[in-house]
Amino acid sequence: MYAKSNGPEPDVKVGERLFYGLISTGEGSNSCVSCHTMHTADTMNWNPSAVEMAKVAAEMDLATFKEHLLTPSGAMREKVHVKYQLDDEQLFHLQGYLKELSETGAKDKPMSINQLLIFLLLGGLMTIALVDLIFTKKIPYKAIHVLIIIFGVSFQLKIVAHEMIDLGRSEGYMPDQPIKFSHKVHAGDNKIDCLYCHSNADEGKSAGLPSAGLCMNCHQVVRNGSHSGQFEIGKVVDAYENNKDIEWVRIHNLPDHVFFSHAQHVNVGQRDCQECHGDVENMHILKQENDLSMSWCLDCHKETNVNFKGNDYYKTFEALHKDLAEGVRDSIKAADIGANDCMKCHH
Repeated sequence: MYAKSNGPEPDVKVGERLFYGLISTGEGSNSCVSCHTMHTADTMNWNPSAVEMAKVAAEMDLATFKEHLLTPSGAMREKVHVKYQLDDEQLFHLQGYLKELSETGAKDKPMSINQLLIFLLLGGLMTIALVDLIFTKKIPYKAIHVLIIIFGVSFQLKIVAHEMIDLGRSEGYMPDQPIKFSHKVHAGDNKIDCLYCHSNADEGKSAGLPSAGLCMNCHQVVRNGSHSGQFEIGKVVDAYENNKDIEWVRIHNLPDHVFFSHAQHVNVGQRDCQECHGDVENMHILKQENDLSMSWCLDCHKETNVNFKGNDYYKTFEALHKDLAEGVRDSIKAADIGANDCMKCHH
């Protein structure tokens, strides 16, 4: 809870109702939560989350909070906040709720029915069918019991098999990042080359992440995002000016027993980033496009042609160069030069 003062205390429940639009905040205005959501979704919400916005509001006095909300600077907020009409008492209660939210955080997102519940439900149905088949014998048709048991066991085995196969894989992983960064805006709309930000991909094991200083090469000038306004870019500026690291969340992560080199693939193999990472230039929210399983890598090595011509890295494969020249082979696959040898990745 936020610190108590000697004056009147805000009614947090009233503030919560104002935030959710259960009490009018002005004719034709949107509720706060319609923009500043409690929980993230699969699509990019360019506005600050409710908790982020609450932390900012908690640091303001009431007069600054009023100015920030009712007469905001910045084109994005001006457009949205223009219809807000709140008196000082409502603002006092709303800020009180935001102060509490900044400390407690958002409540956990309600759980939806998932495979675990289906698994348990089927287990219950099979148990009932088995008990009735052997003991109670209320239903005279044994075929019904057998069908329930066969279907239940089959479906459960399928779930278990898929969960075991997916163990350690993160296909579709799309975590929240500390800054709402869009690859579509940067790599797609603005045509920034991948290696400008991930400069180590050409020569190192890891692709590397850009420092705040590199970001500031553009954001010294660009201080308003085309979608996000000032808030997200302000985080970059703050990190740069205060010499803080931006704690990005890693998305593509192989097990510790697997060796992978970006340089081997990007520089030597001359592979495009999209082959592994998907259509990145059209992703607002970056996600893991492929499962990165061993079979996925091995299949790629079996199918991918190696460009021997003009690449000094492959000049030691004299026999293969001879086969190409004499027409014995029309192509060389990555697997042909040892890409699928166990020790290449597990040494």
